[in-house]
Amino acid sequence: MRVFDMRYIMDLDPDGDPGTHDEMGTDTDGVKTTSNVEVKTKVGRHDNVWYSFGYRYVMPQVAAWKFKATQSNPRGSYACVSTGAPKASYISLDRSTVPDRLIMGEYCRPESGYPSTGRIASYPVSALEGRSADVTAEGWANYLPMANGGAQGAAAYNGTLYVNESKGTDEPGNLWRFQWSNGQLVQNGQAVKTARGAEDLYVERGTGRLWSVSEHRRRGRRPTARRTGTLPIRRGRTTASECSTPTKLSWLDSRP
Repeated sequence: MRVFDMRYIMDLDPDGDPGTHDEMGTDTDGVKTTSNVEVKTKVGRHDNVWYSFGYRYVMPQVAAWKFKATQSNPRGSYACVSTGAPKASYISLDRSTVPDRLIMGEYCRPESGYPSTGRIASYPVSALEGRSADVTAEGWANYLPMANGGAQGAAAYNGTLYVNESKGTDEPGNLWRFQWSNGQLVQNGQAVKTARGAEDLYVERGTGRLWSVSEHRRRGRRPTARRTGTLPIRRGRTTASECSTPTKLSWLDSRP
């Protein structure tokens, strides 16, 4: 998992003149560096010069988290093993708990010999921010109770876990709701139909909205969306392969 910090954004062209190759000061290794936004084929530091594919601003990676266990999933397959390091397929932030926690889960499709439907867990954000010691996952025993797997996004809020299940290019996806009970996930209500190619989920703080990203635009058709809860989604042309839509949590939680 790559870590970026919005407090550290580099301006590689502070004077607004790409031809001046501005001085960037002394780097952490004591070497003075400059910048170059004219070259659009390089990124990162090369021969004491910072490049950015021609962009003015860069947010560099500041750290990375890696699983200590070995990952042994079969190659060329969406199947997952039930032990060892999981896949890191999607993440979200749960701000309804103290401390905040990072939700991480894996996309799996069960196959013969590989019954896992995907694991999901959380990490205290405060512990991850320290970057000085191992951080233990909370809840890897929680296998998603979805017979066919296919989870591509999840978000938690006030004790409810919302999970997006993709059904491919031709069928609407499913948005599932789960509750934590005695250390296990228990389904809460029926699946709510959502967009094709349902993927990541995000809870917008202070608004009561759950945002969903979807893919698989149908060729030759203008993308449309129905009124979801009380939030109308505009109809219009787009060339994007993905779109995002909001749903009111109050409406979603009221579904049977």
